[in-house]
Amino acid sequence: MRQLHTLPEHACCRCALPLDGGSRYCGRCLAEPPAFSHSLIAFHYQFPLDYLIGRFKFERCLTSAHWLALQFQHHLRQHKAAANAIVPVPMHWRSLVKRGFDQTLWLARAASKTTHVPVRTDILQKIRHSPALHGLSRKDRMLAIRGAYRAAPVSGLHLALVDDIVTTTTTSRTLSKLLIRAGAASVQIWALARTPEH
Repeated sequence: MRQLHTLPEHACCRCALPLDGGSRYCGRCLAEPPAFSHSLIAFHYQFPLDYLIGRFKFERCLTSAHWLALQFQHHLRQHKAAANAIVPVPMHWRSLVKRGFDQTLWLARAASKTTHVPVRTDILQKIRHSPALHGLSRKDRMLAIRGAYRAAPVSGLHLALVDDIVTTTTTSRTLSKLLIRAGAASVQIWALARTPEH
């Protein structure tokens, strides 16, 4: 297996965006601080990871799925990841029927095995179908997911929101804000890959 590209040490302390300068935060997190406190993200989203995730998500390749889960678990152990509950970014039922596989739930369960933190699928629900976000601008992503999710009360829990790929942080920002409003004490992001913004 070709070496995967890990994120550099010098990255935004909130969203894990790789940085060139000496700042601890990216420009967006300084101008618009997200509701989530920090992100634990393992890799750059580039070859061969993009290929493996594509096979994992769209072809249900169990070899890729198991291998990626092991890499995710290793990253979480390295960073001593901890929370009260793991919340996977939910899929709408129409998308689940079409794809037949929920990659964020798979990653959440892998995270649970290594951190011993329970997975909670009852906290977030996707109540409106939205188009695929791949290729959309940040503004179009925000419009696409507006009103698409609902959060149940979570009274004082420290939550880990699990996603496969973080691109513009639009989904992470939207869902973490929902969770804080629902009563979460804190939200952090656990993800497999980060797409550098251009």
